[in-house]
Amino acid sequence: MVERSLFWRAIAILVIGLLILSAIVQWNDPDPLRWILCYSVTAIITLCSLIRPLPPSMPLIWGLVVLLSSLFVGMDFLISEEQFDWNSFWNVIAMKNETVELGRELGGLLLVNGWMAMLAWRIKFILMQQRTKMI
Repeated sequence: MVERSLFWRAIAILVIGLLILSAIVQWNDPDPLRWILCYSVTAIITLCSLIRPLPPSMPLIWGLVVLLSSLFVGMDFLISEEQFDWNSFWNVIAMKNETVELGRELGGLLLVNGWMAMLAWRIKFILMQQRTKMI
């Protein structure tokens, strides 16, 4: 069953747009391909969920892959020798140090993880509704 909730479709389309924008702005990153892949795959999974039914395991598996990446970036962030500065994190476009870049990468990965968990929950919710209608 294709997603029917207009509110959910609007949210998903907004997220797809933000993910595509996130993928585009990665071209100036020192390691752009991994981040472009991360955001693009997430956008594709979200788009596919609007077009046709997906198994809930698909966003969960991608979420686990991204979670593993988050753990590695988080470890790099914790062992970084540079001081993390929240002011630089939010107010500076250019990366002042490696810690700011790692913090932003970790934030992006955590957002992707949260969205994949939400998408998996939504797919599971729709499947449960369909099963109860059949009974």
